[in-house]
Amino acid sequence: MVASSCSGTPESGVFRAESVGNAGFLARHNGQIFAEGRSFSGNERDKVFVNDGSGRFVDLSSLSGADSANDGRAAITFDADDDGDLDLFVHETQRERHALYRNDVADGRRGVKIRLAGRAPEGIGAVVTVTAGDRTVSQVMSRGAGFVTCQAPELVFGLGDATEAVASVRWLGGATERFEGLEPGGCYLLEEGAGAAAAVTRRPRTLPDPSARGMRVRVGESVARVVYQTSDGTERAADFSDLGAGERAYVNLWASYCRPCVGELPLLERWREEGSVRVLVVSVDAPAARDRAQALLAQRAPELPALFVTDDQPGREPEAGALSTLVDLARLPLPTTLVLGEGGRIEAIVQRALDEDADAPR
Repeated sequence: MVASSCSGTPESGVFRAESVGNAGFLARHNGQIFAEGRSFSGNERDKVFVNDGSGRFVDLSSLSGADSANDGRAAITFDADDDGDLDLFVHETQRERHALYRNDVADGRRGVKIRLAGRAPEGIGAVVTVTAGDRTVSQVMSRGAGFVTCQAPELVFGLGDATEAVASVRWLGGATERFEGLEPGGCYLLEEGAGAAAAVTRRPRTLPDPSARGMRVRVGESVARVVYQTSDGTERAADFSDLGAGERAYVNLWASYCRPCVGELPLLERWREEGSVRVLVVSVDAPAARDRAQALLAQRAPELPALFVTDDQPGREPEAGALSTLVDLARLPLPTTLVLGEGGRIEAIVQRALDEDADAPR
């Protein structure tokens, strides 16, 4: 296999065959891919399929929120919060953003978790077979789970409606051992030669709630500065670090194609005129649609200035406060309003049309 090399200064029209992986190839091609935000997989989103219990799989990619476009290369299922069910960690190669997805669907009380202690460290190579009722499932303690990943040193088995389970372990040396009395919701250490399972105390912990959809900031963090473009393309910034106690600012993201967005513009204009809150209304319309956005703004809220999201250039680091550092525009539901308090601290993220009574400045 050969590839063109960009190392050196070859004469015009002259190409030199070099092996893939040479320093010039990696520095140029891979560096360019990441610098420009390109994708190895054509920006194809990750997929999540769930067994519906009948032998068929249902596509829950978008509904689960796990349909990332960050070039997933491997997935690990493990009990990250020790609540008995399997969570999902996805190793992404693009943008250096790995993802941990918390499982809030499964019931950890209907499964059993098994750890091993054998002659081989952590029981690596052992085959564990669990029988619960009329179901039998086997798993291997392999500790290898895909591209640049490592399996957790424990196995989780679902038990369905069974009230008890039996585990059979074929150890790496060939010996087989039976462990009885495994109860749903339990965690057990199976030690080679012990003959009986030892209960292990679980220590459940709370994984943080995910960010609001399309947001790269959370409630409680600060947004002291927001960069935007005026109608003539000039970049400017609004500073919210000077907000004092009791003061509020609403940063509203809207688009001309979003009917609820257009509908709430007069309300935002009125709140701004009343002086009870600072309002920054920023359109996320593409450059080709900015004229339409301006026309709608002039019709619905003529006192609000026409402001637009900045157009980040590939290969250039976005300026601090650029909308691309605060939100993922490809996944952001509209309208979205950030409610800022003292020092620019985010007090709420409203991802729906504003309600005059529920969301009015206080």
